[in-house]
Amino acid sequence: MKSKQWIKDRTFHHSTFWDIKRLVEEKQRQGLTISLCLPTLNEEKTIGQEIIILKAELADRYPLVDEIAVIDSGSTDRTCEIAASFGADVYIASEHLTECGDYHGKGENLWKALYLLKGDIIVYVDTDIKNIHPRFVYGLVGPLIGDPEVHYVKAFYDRPLAFSGGLRPTGGGRVTEILIRPLFSLFFP
Repeated sequence: MKSKQWIKDRTFHHSTFWDIKRLVEEKQRQGLTISLCLPTLNEEKTIGQEIIILKAELADRYPLVDEIAVIDSGSTDRTCEIAASFGADVYIASEHLTECGDYHGKGENLWKALYLLKGDIIVYVDTDIKNIHPRFVYGLVGPLIGDPEVHYVKAFYDRPLAFSGGLRPTGGGRVTEILIRPLFSLFFP
């Protein structure tokens, strides 16, 4: 019963944090900086739109995000060129922390971001999202800024799952619901 209450008390909806101006004021009051990390591998079709939308709303209009960075796993398309042209800092993961090895993948991008980025808070957003919206960022940042007991936030949402017979409206993003949330609830209540 205790874990069900924990999940209920620690589940937030992005709409709770719609007032970006208030989030910025609280971020500034606390003296925090926020880095947005966009891990990539061959995402030329979506990376430009993501940067344009997130930068316009969360850096230019409201200074919630202090740094926007792409950490790339060795794209062979124009991902890095496009990202840089829209104002993101671009890092090639294999060129950093070389003494730790080169593992090509999203996991490497995520942990190398901890070394490369400057923010007190680092927000990771996937780069293959076709319906990107600033809520993907402020929905994650809101609980961290608003509750000093919250130190980690993991998003979950209905994600369509493509398969050979078509598209199923839900079923993607299962790792969070099947593994992460129950694991955290059990071991880190």
